[in-house]
Amino acid sequence: MKKTLLLAIILLVALGVHGQYISSSNLPIIIISTDNGASIPDEPKIGATMKILYVNDSTTNYLSNQDDSAYLNYNGRIAIELRGSTSQGHNKKPYGFETRMADDVTNNNVSLLGLPAENDWVLNAMNDEPSYVRDNLSYILAAEMGEYAPRTKYCEVIVNGDYRGLYFLTEKIKIDPKRVNIVEMDNTDNTAPNVTGGYIIKADKLTGGDTPAWTTTAYGYWEDVSYIYHAPKPEEITPAQGAYIHNYFDTIQAVVAAHNQDVSHGFPAYIDIPSFIDYMIMGEFASNVDIYHKSTFFHKDRNGKFRAGPVWDFNLTYGYDFGSVGRSGYDVLQFANGDNTGSDFWHQLYEDNMFSCHLFHRWEEVTAEGGPLERSHVLHIMDSLSAVISTAMVRDRVRWWKNYDYNSHINTMKQWIGKRYDWLNHEWDLYRDCIPIEPLPLVISMINYHPMSQEGFNADELEFICIVNNSDDTVDASGVYFRDLGLTYAFPENSLIAPHEEVFLASNAQAFSQCYEKTAFGVFTRHLDNKSERLVLADAWGNIIDEVTYADTLPWPVSADGHGDFLILIDPDLDNALPESWMAADNFVGIPERPHSPTLTVSPNPTTGVVRITSDKPMTSVTVTDAQGRVMSNETASDITTIDLNAYPSGIYLVKALTCDGITRLAKVIKK
Repeated sequence: MKKTLLLAIILLVALGVHGQYISSSNLPIIIISTDNGASIPDEPKIGATMKILYVNDSTTNYLSNQDDSAYLNYNGRIAIELRGSTSQGHNKKPYGFETRMADDVTNNNVSLLGLPAENDWVLNAMNDEPSYVRDNLSYILAAEMGEYAPRTKYCEVIVNGDYRGLYFLTEKIKIDPKRVNIVEMDNTDNTAPNVTGGYIIKADKLTGGDTPAWTTTAYGYWEDVSYIYHAPKPEEITPAQGAYIHNYFDTIQAVVAAHNQDVSHGFPAYIDIPSFIDYMIMGEFASNVDIYHKSTFFHKDRNGKFRAGPVWDFNLTYGYDFGSVGRSGYDVLQFANGDNTGSDFWHQLYEDNMFSCHLFHRWEEVTAEGGPLERSHVLHIMDSLSAVISTAMVRDRVRWWKNYDYNSHINTMKQWIGKRYDWLNHEWDLYRDCIPIEPLPLVISMINYHPMSQEGFNADELEFICIVNNSDDTVDASGVYFRDLGLTYAFPENSLIAPHEEVFLASNAQAFSQCYEKTAFGVFTRHLDNKSERLVLADAWGNIIDEVTYADTLPWPVSADGHGDFLILIDPDLDNALPESWMAADNFVGIPERPHSPTLTVSPNPTTGVVRITSDKPMTSVTVTDAQGRVMSNETASDITTIDLNAYPSGIYLVKALTCDGITRLAKVIKK
């Protein structure tokens, strides 16, 4: 490595111009040319043209191809400025930019380097970060834990002919379906439910004339914690919105300080515990010196809970703190180390017996074999990232006169990680005897994610979800909620569900009642995705009760995708994560009886051929559909007693019998 660095220095001194540091790269090359060669200011953004040389990860990118569209991932206008606080003091500047249309005003939502399309981007210079992998490693791990984290892509950057070195392109934290998936508010959202979200708030240092929205004391640290509006922006948020989110935050502080564990009135009702636990685990695993006090993001959806994250800024981590171990020790907890400790509620949550119980079990889960924080997996990601940047990293170090031993630093970082695992395992082993909560017997049994408009209501208004109590005991569903962003609902206090009772959650109570002749138990916020969505039903502590990820493509029943049907679970005892456990049900006959209803029986079941059908009411028609909702047979008669399935392929079928009382009865049959 030292010989390579020396040769590179000799070569670059001979070349003598920054633009000649690079002629090709295994990484994307971003070329930025500001209008009239202007220097990039802190703010406001200035106009520039940007080209990105990139075809795919296996293609070498050559500067000589910068005028060939076949090798360009982007060639268009941007508006660019410096970003960051402390990092702006370095010669190697970080940048924030927006992709713009040719008019230099209209945002241009585009996919850069395979990242989801948007217009707000960041070029992270990785200052104060000698490994070049700390941020990327942490974002990857947080995403693998199931939380949104900014996606990244390494690149090399040239600005106005000056080679600026190795960066990574990443997503700016903002409200977007592919980023922080919450409702975007405007200045008319001042009363409930609209005023309840969505918000992005951050705790951070004050720069550029920032005024804090509010402050709190820090735990055992002299500097108060400043909270800043991120979305809506400080200049856009209304007094009603500011008052709402501030009061909500104050309530959280009060119930956490009181260790109020009530699922309807305590802190489980106000904060999304899984996101707080994952945020703490990721921050503590990395021993991030800023995790609770600076670059600390929170978000809240409309009618949703307060959530921690996304993670951001992991340069002072994994044993590195401005050139030494310092605050990022392997044997400290960052919320209680006397520096940058964050607001009191962090250590108060940790001291709560139930919260700590859940935190420990989550740590066991994510560090187990095959988990996102399994030791060998983390080290493998480190090695993979280091290998990808190995050539560009040498150029960057020469450009900015960084002459340390890179391999030695990486090995030291790995050794530190090993010590951190051992210390945290011992620290959190104290909670091994806490009792995990048994999941409630609730099952997602119907999903109407893409209905057809009818009776004056649009498709979104006609969406619904059915949840069945698949047990012989009454269930108290108080505090049960949908954990993932995208659809928001929490069962209110005293939500008792009788044995085998079905409860319906609707998008619009009036539409549901009029079109389906049922009364909705509750109304959810936002809408189901018309293509695919992960629905996670959890108790107030975030323990998963049931989860389903439906799709509008085979092998899921495609007739439920805007063609008049909805998804119905064939039997509550089946695994509803499997598409073959679902059938398509007619959207225009009201909500049918359960498939396991005793009013319709099919025998023998399973069968190899002919089955006998009996019902408590005379049948007027019998229809057989396959697992995709396709009609296999349709018989009309009052004396139907048998159906011959000999010609049918093996699989699961749904028998629909319309009886003389106008009710559709359902039963499943398995053909061997």
